[in-house]
Amino acid sequence: MNLLKLATTTILISGFASVASAQDTGFYVNLGADVFSLDIEDADTVSPITIGGKVGYNVNQYFAVEGQAAFGLSDSKLDNEDGTDSGVDAGIDSSFAAFGVVKYPVSDQIEIFGRAGYHFTEVGLSADELDGVNVGVDTDGFALGLGGQYMFDGSNGIRLEYTYLDADFDGDDLDLDEDVSGNANVFSLSYVRKF
Repeated sequence: MNLLKLATTTILISGFASVASAQDTGFYVNLGADVFSLDIEDADTVSPITIGGKVGYNVNQYFAVEGQAAFGLSDSKLDNEDGTDSGVDAGIDSSFAAFGVVKYPVSDQIEIFGRAGYHFTEVGLSADELDGVNVGVDTDGFALGLGGQYMFDGSNGIRLEYTYLDADFDGDDLDLDEDVSGNANVFSLSYVRKF
């Protein structure tokens, strides 16, 4: 069901891209690291790190579509709301998303952008005190971001961005009576290669 939502979002964004197409400027890929600031209701904020990539297509100088994937590198200790140790580590197992990107070229080398899309993320929870129990919890929702890109030459550059993920969790996945609200603020730095 969640993959169906992601596929539908990708198709819709691609449809808007074809309408906006005036000058194709080609494909690009990014490879970099992300720091998730994951805020879960009734718990402390955790900051797991992921490595990820993006594949995108510049429809013209003002619009692009892109898909991204990220996989966990490190977990973060999850404290209770009062600051006591919960004995649980949290990390991002995987995160997939599709975005429409609106860009503005400030100069030949610098552009700023905003993006909107939909994400599907799996958060891993592990508790050593419970014989290493590992639980994967799925969340999906809208994603909004902004950032900037600096190109060293016509093909190579760096990209710095911020993305907000709506990340509510289904209470059934956690054996709870009600859903758990959450969100993630994601800060990313990546290498850019244009083709």
